[in-house]
Amino acid sequence: MIGLFGLGLGAVIRAPAGAIAALLGIMFIPPLLSDLLPHSWQTTISPYLPLNAGGQIYIASHFDSNSLTPWTGLGVFCLYAAAALGTGIILITRRDA
Repeated sequence: MIGLFGLGLGAVIRAPAGAIAALLGIMFIPPLLSDLLPHSWQTTISPYLPLNAGGQIYIASHFDSNSLTPWTGLGVFCLYAAAALGTGIILITRRDA
């Protein structure tokens, strides 16, 4: 899913270095910024961040009440990848038509 998410970002940005930087920024920066939020916001937003949602599939043995279930987390991360791919397809057909 990370590869498809990166492919979608690459189609949107159209620059390999920019797509890699955007992918790593989207994956790793929001969890760091969510630590700065109040605890009530943090517990609401944190499970839906890309890294936390996608990571639930391999942390199935440690289930936290504030996190998503493994398959729900994978589904949320698939939605991120589908949104990036869908946006990339739309932009490619408009720009390169």
